[in-house]
Amino acid sequence: MNKAFFFILLLISTFNIAKAQDKFCRIWYTGERLSKVQMYKGTDGKYHGKLVWIKDGFKDGKPLIDTKNPDKSRRDKPWLGLQIVFGLEKISETEFVNGKVYDPSKGNYYNCKITVMPNNTLDLRGYILGLQFLGRTTTWWLAEESAAPATPASTSTGK
Repeated sequence: MNKAFFFILLLISTFNIAKAQDKFCRIWYTGERLSKVQMYKGTDGKYHGKLVWIKDGFKDGKPLIDTKNPDKSRRDKPWLGLQIVFGLEKISETEFVNGKVYDPSKGNYYNCKITVMPNNTLDLRGYILGLQFLGRTTTWWLAEESAAPATPASTSTGK
């Protein structure tokens, strides 16, 4: 009887962990809904995000590339598939902190934290010098995967 009880308890806790992760590890529209970011948990146990759709991802018929990256060796990388959220640590079901966010339109990295809101949105706070009051919050919206256009396009990440 004890084995069955512990097995059921394990199943319930596994389901609750997966359900909580599902609230965050999804595809989100950035602030102006000009791109989509897929959030995921990395093998390092931290949370990351990459660009998976860009509304207008071409310039002069060529895919946008990361020309403003401070690392010159990365300036030939396309925006589509580019990791822009790094190293978030989960401190609660709704709080992810101590991360970085990259804005390829400016080539800048910012400290960031993300709060999962109850209305299918995320509040991403980007800030500098480790001081949250020196920053800006943007809202990201849950993207319905069935609504994703067939062809990528691009512009800013909502910064």
